[in-house]
Amino acid sequence: MQALEVLKSKLIGSFISRFSVGDTWNLYIDGYWLVAQEVISGDEDYLNKFFENNYSHFKTTVDKGYISKCAIVAAAMRRDIVGVELDELYNLKIGFDNNFSLLFPTNVEIVDWQWCLNYNGTDPYTNCLVGCFWEGEIQVNEKQD
Repeated sequence: MQALEVLKSKLIGSFISRFSVGDTWNLYIDGYWLVAQEVISGDEDYLNKFFENNYSHFKTTVDKGYISKCAIVAAAMRRDIVGVELDELYNLKIGFDNNFSLLFPTNVEIVDWQWCLNYNGTDPYTNCLVGCFWEGEIQVNEKQD
């Protein structure tokens, strides 16, 4: 199976039921973990400005970007996934039923992998169904379910 086929078969019709953030983003989706170095949304700038102007602790927060990103991922929770796309660099775009999307890019520096889908929420070297290691470099585990 090709990477996009695997991702679509596992993700479409499902939803994010929980997530965590730390050194990586971990999104739990119907028995699978989407683990990524980064998540991007077009709403980040707006929310960062809002928090900067309206949330007093924003200025002293170490990872300011996490505040808006967590709000954005939380807003996507329990929304059905209706689309999954990979571009030529294997940036992963997930679309939801409310015309909203999240992007998991492949250009995060100083790491040796970008994102993966697996059963245990770890890096792709430990376990993965699909793993993107760098722009244009993807691996599919032939032994699916």
